[in-house]
Amino acid sequence: MDNKSITLVIAALVIGGLIGYTIGAPGSAFSNDYMRETASFMNSGGTNMEQMGQMMISGGQMMRQKGQKYDDQEMMQRGLELEENGQTLEDNGNNMMNRGNGMINMMGR
Repeated sequence: MDNKSITLVIAALVIGGLIGYTIGAPGSAFSNDYMRETASFMNSGGTNMEQMGQMMISGGQMMRQKGQKYDDQEMMQRGLELEENGQTLEDNGNNMMNRGNGMINMMGR
């Protein structure tokens, strides 16, 4: 091996060591505090998504009732779509909350 190859190997080891140290440092992005904060955000975001989904479902039901009252097929269809989208949003919020709770339980609170 020539000097240039040895220098490159040593430089690569130093750079790799610095990257490993940075990732493993206690203040890194994956510290327990960061993960708790992320899990807490997921819980609150999931709750908000569920509430928005419930509001959309309620609004869709009201639209369908008005559509039936005035025999407006388009309003009834839009109400149904709003209900379906609301249900999807509510389900996604529930999934997000479950993942946040799972993260918190894995960390032992």
